[in-house]
Amino acid sequence: MLRLDLTQEPRLLEIEANTRQRLGEAQRMQWLGEVAGLQESLRHIADKKQQAARLRAQTGRGEDGVAALG
Repeated sequence: MLRLDLTQEPRLLEIEANTRQRLGEAQRMQWLGEVAGLQESLRHIADKKQQAARLRAQTGRGEDGVAALG
């Protein structure tokens, strides 16, 4: 499990994109075990993205991770 830090959110998005690419390849090659594992990884990534959104809302930070003015 990754410890959530909003400064690392861009890396999470890179991991998601890479995982989706690997999932496409696994589906084309019919590697069913790999497909299942990658789909599970994407579910965890989605959870982390939701946690980031909640954390951003709690800390008053915008989409770019900068504290909101007000």
